[in-house]
Amino acid sequence: MRTFLLRVLVASQWGASLALASGCGPLVESGGSSTPPEGASSESGGGGEPGPPDASAPLDPYPDPTCVGPVHDDDFGYHGQCCYKVHCAAPVGGACPAASDAWPHLDDLPPGSGSCTCDGDGEGGAETIEGPYANRAASDPASCCYLVGAIGCDGRPLLVRGEPRVAPLAHAPSAWSYTALRRFERALADADLSELAPAERRELARRWAERGQNEHASVASFGRFALGLMAVGAPPQLLEAAHRAALDEVRHARLALAIASAYAGEPVGVGPLPLHGALDDIGSLEALTLDAVVEGCVGETLSAIEAEVAAHAAQPPAVRMALQAIARDETRHAELAWAFVRWALATGGAGLRARVAATFARALDQVASEPPGSAGRDLPPSHGFLPAGELHRMRQQAITDVLRPAAAALVAAQFPSTGREFSGGCGNVILGASATYLST
Repeated sequence: MRTFLLRVLVASQWGASLALASGCGPLVESGGSSTPPEGASSESGGGGEPGPPDASAPLDPYPDPTCVGPVHDDDFGYHGQCCYKVHCAAPVGGACPAASDAWPHLDDLPPGSGSCTCDGDGEGGAETIEGPYANRAASDPASCCYLVGAIGCDGRPLLVRGEPRVAPLAHAPSAWSYTALRRFERALADADLSELAPAERRELARRWAERGQNEHASVASFGRFALGLMAVGAPPQLLEAAHRAALDEVRHARLALAIASAYAGEPVGVGPLPLHGALDDIGSLEALTLDAVVEGCVGETLSAIEAEVAAHAAQPPAVRMALQAIARDETRHAELAWAFVRWALATGGAGLRARVAATFARALDQVASEPPGSAGRDLPPSHGFLPAGELHRMRQQAITDVLRPAAAALVAAQFPSTGREFSGGCGNVILGASATYLST
């Protein structure tokens, strides 16, 4: 879990890996700028090329893929990032294939990508297709490589007086039961659930509906967090990241409730969310910070790792796509929480530092002491939920390898109180923590 620990340390000490307005950075694990990959051409595959590139000419190896965006328009608001993927092909007749030929061969795109490429945004020369570049594996016959931009169209708990608050489920036609992600919807419609016993389908429907309730409540949690940020005078980049996170949670809730509806065989949505008492202490820096420790630094870091491991085990494509999207977004949300606490400690002084240390200790001890268990029967892990024993082992490892070291480093660190640290960005993520867990 070393990579995940490093991400958290970066967010908590310098804030350079936050997913903010400028988009995302080198590869899928770190921050950067909204410009194309270093060394990338500004050519587009759609036109303007005089002819196929000469494959015998020396080519630079393809740079790390990046993301740019997110995209904003009047109809859909912020609806995704343009994220580059690599396609390599063999030369034909001594010439590299036309760049436009790379697009149809890409697969494993994020939900909602369909067959849509992304347009150049006019800010830094980002275009849909870039290349050719040399393959990094010199012996690979597919020596002509291109970067192709694809758009993926578009939980943190809501604790009130220490208790989680969710909206009641509504077993009736609901806008929350469907999404606008066409590729995901097609995959969900094609899912074969016939091998599941009726009792398993009912339990999976219940568990996915519960996940949907929690994701739905996360929208309100980030809304409250955004109000708190304004009340304590936090930097605008943190506020922007909080609003983007709330939009992510809307999408997560719709994904989860759509899957619950598929397992249930009927629409599953949510009703009104009771919010009485939810805005108490909204202007308190201490309350906002301690909530972020529990809900974000601990809760969302664990949620991100768990979602990625569950996605690895998932078999129905729609379930896997949903969990991958949730894992990717929850990682950025966890980074936001660590970066905010870092800013709050620089602002709030020694008293707040002591309270943060005590809150970390109490929250981590509570999670570590929870015995293996499940809110219901163990289910086939191929449908999105890890067995209780495996979930317990993974949490123990995450606490030891990520959360305790990161919390100790954060509380012990000395840093200035400025807003300039929050200037980087990051898009899709490969969770090193979960990758390490899966390899053990």
